[in-house]
Amino acid sequence: MSATVPTYFQYILAILLSSVISVYAVRKILFITRTRKIFDIPDNIRKIHGAQIASLGGIGIFTGYFITAAFFMERAWFPVIAASIILFFTGIYDDIMNMRPSKKLVAQLMASAVAVMLADVRITSLLGIGVLPYPVSVALTVICCTFFINVFNFMDGIDGLACTLAILYTGVLGIFFAFMGSRYLAGISFSLMGATSGLLWFNRPPARIYMGDTGSMLLGFTIFVLTISCMYMASTPAIATTPLHIYTEQGMTMLLLAMLLLPVYDALRVFTLRAMRGISPLRADRLHLHYYLLDAGFSHGGAVSVLVGTNIAVMLCAWCLQGVHPLLLLLGMVLVITVVVCAVWGLRQRKLGSA
Repeated sequence: MSATVPTYFQYILAILLSSVISVYAVRKILFITRTRKIFDIPDNIRKIHGAQIASLGGIGIFTGYFITAAFFMERAWFPVIAASIILFFTGIYDDIMNMRPSKKLVAQLMASAVAVMLADVRITSLLGIGVLPYPVSVALTVICCTFFINVFNFMDGIDGLACTLAILYTGVLGIFFAFMGSRYLAGISFSLMGATSGLLWFNRPPARIYMGDTGSMLLGFTIFVLTISCMYMASTPAIATTPLHIYTEQGMTMLLLAMLLLPVYDALRVFTLRAMRGISPLRADRLHLHYYLLDAGFSHGGAVSVLVGTNIAVMLCAWCLQGVHPLLLLLGMVLVITVVVCAVWGLRQRKLGSA
């Protein structure tokens, strides 16, 4: 976008343009899927919707995001785009043909490796640990990126949840990048935010279309890469000049960890429960927190409100307590989520008991 246009206005235009393109694309997808009868098939375990709902809404996110982000993009982002395209076509194939999990995992690892090695998007250090050796940094980032792609995919379980969380995450990241002076990363974040908002219009309860793996993998991957990029920028003097009242690299790092902690916590909790039962961690079931909320009697919209509210509360905790030792702060944030999980589990047990 033209440099003569005020930067903040460029961001507003990015959100509006990407959302309009996404809405238009999703309308076309709805028409095609209904005409060709391409619908997501319920399995009565995790997929409990009606049979006449398509799961290719991620195409709308991809279209709105890529067209709008092109106005902001720099060469450093090209490898990330290449990796995103790998995930996009993998998602389409999986949404239509049901790809084997092992093949999908290979594609996710490949996309993560492209971003890490060619765009140099890496976790360079850990809390309390110095700079990581390059091979360790690369391997750790690829594993974490692939893990978060699947974590975000798990959040696409009820109407509007994944879209709403993605809008929250990309909006926060866009604001951080804007205040730290990175126009291109802020524009990319706001473009993805707007494109996801366009899909949310059709994905809000009761959903008319789902994002599917086409959208969830793209969102999970891009949000992870943007988060690592934001952590890197926080190590530069840019963070000290922002009016965000985040004064140190540690404060920004903990706030970004807090932003993604809820879906990561839920995934690790579910993996642990499945391992204790001797079943595959990727097996479909109703152990995720959003299913607990439905079982407790919440509507889809109510469940989304509880989870997004919890996510924001954890972020506020990290922001208000940024001077606390990182490990103590992390423990406190985990405790907040654990209290919510226990409360929801108790409500669920009471509801199932009365039923």
